[in-house]
Amino acid sequence: MNAAKDILQQLGVDSVAEMGVNENYTVEVDGYENLTIEKIGEDRVSVGQYYISRGDLMSDPEVVFVVDSGDWRPVRFTQHPLAHDHDESGLDLDEFLSTWNKNLRNQGFIDAATQRMSSE
Repeated sequence: MNAAKDILQQLGVDSVAEMGVNENYTVEVDGYENLTIEKIGEDRVSVGQYYISRGDLMSDPEVVFVVDSGDWRPVRFTQHPLAHDHDESGLDLDEFLSTWNKNLRNQGFIDAATQRMSSE
C-alpha cells in the first residue's frame, strides 16, 4: 500500500516497526472520508476510510495488512455493508489496492499529510 507508506513518511514515520501498537494517524481531505492508518498489532496495520451510519462506525474500505520485513500483505478486507473477507495467507487485492492508491494520491491525501507536518 504505497500511498499509506508515503503518507506515514510525510508524517515522519519511516517504518511501521517504529510505531507502537494502537498508534494511529488520521489525514483529512475536504470532500472525502478521513483516512486512518493504525498499528493494531505487533505485525499488523489497518488502513481505512470510515463514516458513521446510525451510530455505527462503517469501513469504506478498511484493509488490514500483516507487515513482515517491510512487505505489506493484505489479510482482511471490509467494505460496509457489501463485503468482508479474511485470509491469513493473504488476499488477492492487487487491482483494488492499485486503484485505491491512485485515488488517495489524486484526492490529495499525501499532500494533506505533508501540509499537516509543515504546520506542526
